[in-house]
Amino acid sequence: MVKITSRKPLGKTAALSVDSCVFCRIIAGQLPSSPVLDSDLIVAFLDIHPWNPGHTLVLPRRHIESFTDLSPMEVEQLALRGQQIATALKQGFDGCEAVTFSLADGVAAGQDVPHTHLHVVPRRTGDGLGWRAAGQLQDRETLDAIASQLRTALGVSSTG
Repeated sequence: MVKITSRKPLGKTAALSVDSCVFCRIIAGQLPSSPVLDSDLIVAFLDIHPWNPGHTLVLPRRHIESFTDLSPMEVEQLALRGQQIATALKQGFDGCEAVTFSLADGVAAGQDVPHTHLHVVPRRTGDGLGWRAAGQLQDRETLDAIASQLRTALGVSSTG
């Protein structure tokens, strides 16, 4: 069951795993936050540097740096809570036409806090936020070779 909170600390079940982790300190109630959602596995609070009003961070209570190290249940709950928040943003915020989800996994990907977190960002036409990579069109042979390499790493033989 999800409990929507007001301005109470998120520390009821948080275990401070890493003293220097700002998110662990928020969860433990040592730093202030503007909480949005509080469940057994997942918490959500507003970003203090929002890209747009309502920009929410969704993260596991447990300190874990990499998304790939989350348990299947944490992945499920992170996605479901992100979806709930996106729905609320679309229904409850004038001008929220769409939502961008962003999760950087590692410093090279742009992860700025070493605690897995999903950004849920309300968007509107003309808000000035871009989301286009400067990629180049690849030929099918190159794409097929990369897909084959990824399937091998996944341990699957085909897509069918």
